[in-house]
Amino acid sequence: MIRSGDGRPPAMDTAVLEVVRRRTESTRVEIARELGVTAATVTNSVKRLLAAGLLWESGHARSTGGKRATLLRVNDAARRALGCTIDHDRLSMVAVDTTGALQSRVVLPLVDAADPHEVSESVREGLAALIPDDELGAMTGIGFAMPAQLPAEVDQALRALTAELDVRATRGREGTCAALGSFWSGEQSGAGLSGTVHLGSTTTLSLLLDGVPFRPDSGQSLDHLRVDPEGPICACGRRGCLHLSVAPDGVDGLSRTALEATQGSATAQADVLAAALPLTRIAANLAIALGLDTMVLAGTPVQAAPAIYLQAAREHFGDETTTRVVVSQVQPHPCAVGAAVLALQAFLDTGGR
Repeated sequence: MIRSGDGRPPAMDTAVLEVVRRRTESTRVEIARELGVTAATVTNSVKRLLAAGLLWESGHARSTGGKRATLLRVNDAARRALGCTIDHDRLSMVAVDTTGALQSRVVLPLVDAADPHEVSESVREGLAALIPDDELGAMTGIGFAMPAQLPAEVDQALRALTAELDVRATRGREGTCAALGSFWSGEQSGAGLSGTVHLGSTTTLSLLLDGVPFRPDSGQSLDHLRVDPEGPICACGRRGCLHLSVAPDGVDGLSRTALEATQGSATAQADVLAAALPLTRIAANLAIALGLDTMVLAGTPVQAAPAIYLQAAREHFGDETTTRVVVSQVQPHPCAVGAAVLALQAFLDTGGR
């Protein structure tokens, strides 16, 4: 892809590619109309994208009386990007094509997620399963959804591994990756302001505006949001912090309880609902305050017991809400898909080099 004079690729190229990806098929005139730019601007951008092999001409639109317009599609086979996320007991990796569509996935068990050697070897194993050795050089890169408590030694091991393999690495906040994974998997509409409350290593809120992170640092922790002044004392010294209500035994413990709930345990179902209610109450208040079009609930416990979280959401959002509520079901992990999207976007933003 040709770069602009200051060394950066034309931002219009990424915008054009996103319009075509979202619409599946589009003409130059339609793209110009949607982006509010001139036809010449789109034509120049399309030339670059065609030359880079990221777009291809797929045929012609129906005639409206004049010359038939050429249809454009994203060349989904042009590039692949990988995404990776690390949980306490597993490592999830995915490969997506140029459109962000999931192509393949692998989940590998972890005995100790704090062991840099085990984590880096699992990433190496995942790479071998998803990308043949002779195709590593053609990969756009790998994105990592970074847990808040990832040990520095693990991060250093991952950096050393990607440097050894000469693979471009991108890092993003866990919550932001969950939001992007949900959006690119089609769980959210293509436009508007959406929020994703992700229950992971921390509880976070990430905002997307028309599918783009609202702020680069979107995904701030809500763990110490005070929700119960009479609640238990937190390690931070305050009472009633959110994480003590939404995951009293930690996210790992809640995930196990959620699995028991889906297997019919009445006690586990009651425990998960008790944890889901304060989470969805905060989510509903945030949706109202921010005027969200969509609110996504994500995280391993949420995915394990989606019906319970939807039940809790209905209690707080109500039937008349204008906010669409979604429980993310992206497999194997929305964070892994979102991390792959970050890697793909980083590739496009650097001119495909």
